[in-house]
Amino acid sequence: MTNEPKQRRLRWLGFSLAQLATMTIASIPVLLITGAVLATLFGLIPLETMIEFNLEAGEDPGMITFGAMFLASPVQWLTGRSQVRVRKFLGISFFVLALSNGAMFVLETGIGSALSEPFLVAGTLALALALPLFVTSSRRAQRAMGMRRWRSLHKLTYVVAVALLGHVVLIGDIGPGAALIALGFVGRVPAVRKWLSAHEPQLRFWRPKPKAGLVSHSV
Repeated sequence: MTNEPKQRRLRWLGFSLAQLATMTIASIPVLLITGAVLATLFGLIPLETMIEFNLEAGEDPGMITFGAMFLASPVQWLTGRSQVRVRKFLGISFFVLALSNGAMFVLETGIGSALSEPFLVAGTLALALALPLFVTSSRRAQRAMGMRRWRSLHKLTYVVAVALLGHVVLIGDIGPGAALIALGFVGRVPAVRKWLSAHEPQLRFWRPKPKAGLVSHSV
């Protein structure tokens, strides 16, 4: 009896420890927000407490999660290891955090205030543009749209990144998430990308065995 099917499953799961740690950390604020919502629904904490908690849990963690996602492509160019699944996981986590943050703000101040200040306009724009990226994040959406149109749509990631940077700059609260986004832009400068790719052969031990049918797409 062979254990080949099991080995194939393990290879399919082939995340590195750094990737697993990144995804685990990104999951924590999502789980905390979900727990707070459920606690409110079951009457364990008041609505006001839930709103205040989720606003804090969604703002900075959301920026950091997006920054990590935006930096994933430069990391892929440097290491030669696919970050496609990690980037997708982080993108979904970011949208959940951003949506929660926006919803909590509306519950607290009303929908009319969403565009009352420049920093709110930037944040609202980032959330609005993240919606089509979230909706089309699956392989089924890739196949339905065609890769050219799908990749063109997902160039909106750059606009979301700029909007998020504008959001925190206008607030005056530049943190680690903004730094990660800035590094992501630096990593996409042609000369820097060339340098990263030139160092990839030195890090071939990061690269897993190629998987049939897995195509890497980065923006």
